[in-house]
Amino acid sequence: MEADWLLPLKERLGFLGPTLPTPSISKVPKKLRKVDKEAYSPQMVSIGPYHHGNLDLLGMEEHKMQYMRNLLHRGENDSVETLDDCGKAIKNLDFRVRECYADKIRFESFDATKLGEILLVDGCFIIELFYKYVIQQDTNLNDPIANNAWMVSALQHDLVLLENQIPFFILEELYNIFHRCLNISTEHSLASLTVSFLNLKLNVRREGISTEPNHLLDHLHKCLLPTSGSDSSGSPPSNDSSGSKTRGFDLCASKLSKAGIQFKKNESHLLDIKFDGGKGVIEIPPFSVGATESLLRNLIALEQCGFSNSCKTFHISSYALMMRSLIRSSADVQLLEEKGIITSDLEGSDSVLGLINDNCKNVYVKHFYFRELCKEVNAYIKPRRHRQRQKTFCGVHFHVCLAEPKRNYLSNPWKTVAFLAVLALLLLTGLQTFYTVRSYHLH
Repeated sequence: MEADWLLPLKERLGFLGPTLPTPSISKVPKKLRKVDKEAYSPQMVSIGPYHHGNLDLLGMEEHKMQYMRNLLHRGENDSVETLDDCGKAIKNLDFRVRECYADKIRFESFDATKLGEILLVDGCFIIELFYKYVIQQDTNLNDPIANNAWMVSALQHDLVLLENQIPFFILEELYNIFHRCLNISTEHSLASLTVSFLNLKLNVRREGISTEPNHLLDHLHKCLLPTSGSDSSGSPPSNDSSGSKTRGFDLCASKLSKAGIQFKKNESHLLDIKFDGGKGVIEIPPFSVGATESLLRNLIALEQCGFSNSCKTFHISSYALMMRSLIRSSADVQLLEEKGIITSDLEGSDSVLGLINDNCKNVYVKHFYFRELCKEVNAYIKPRRHRQRQKTFCGVHFHVCLAEPKRNYLSNPWKTVAFLAVLALLLLTGLQTFYTVRSYHLH
């Protein structure tokens, strides 16, 4: 046929088969990566296919194999039988796994056997890591990871990277197999172990997640979302592209404080920011700048890729923009630190400002989650700003009126003496006139 050459294109477009689902694991957009490459790159361990074979991470491969051996030997069943069960479960999911990754070209170098091996080793490593440090709380002196606080911190960093993920259903399959072998208590779900091991310095919900996450990072994203689809004011999120350009507060924290706004720390989850218009109080959950920097950036990257259904309203991206509007100077940093709203392991306010600004570079939001909250605060301070401007204007006008007399009559000592003498003469003349008139009326 004349159009046979179009067959490959039709196949890629999905015209010759079922429509493929939207991938859930993407490479970080270049516009975000160029801001801070370190925030998106693994420091110690590769998880999944994207960074597999990275020479800088090969040193961890033997540790992953050792953790896999430990996990297989923990079970009551024969280790080889358990490994076979895991292999069968993963091999049957090969096509579904490939649908999860956006970078399809990358997998031309991985056949089903190699990809299955990567998923099996990495999945077992993660489960053993969670089991060892959360359930068993093992601090084996012979374990180099357990004896190195930096390594544990680096693993926590690497497991929340967007490019360092494997599908959550792979972890669930493996966890279910080992759950039976190890007689793990039902209170320990894979979701709860994820939050516990990562030791987040963010207040997140550990329960009430209604939909299965795509991967570990997506699970943390879902844990941070509000329980309903409403924004912080209780109204459903609206499409800001329709006209509203609200992207934050009109004034920064220190100026809001001068305008009568008070700041108070609350212990709710990250996005639960409230404004009491009666008292003029904004309640903000605490946020650790620096310690959660990489996690925040990767959550934003997840939203910017737009692959997850939970990312349609750009919650974390909106949070970053809102905080940037609130923190614009060292005075703002100091104010919020005094209130316990932000903490930092960085040196100097400028470092905090730099990170907050970088979080928002090349970040786009279609739906600004805090739109109504910011509009309420901006409306609350508007009359107060008007009164301040009037007061400032009157003060400036008064000084302008005095400026010319000062310039003409008080510019040097002789002019000042002459001016005071004339002023005294006028005052005495006025008094003399007053008493003369008063004496005349008395007689």
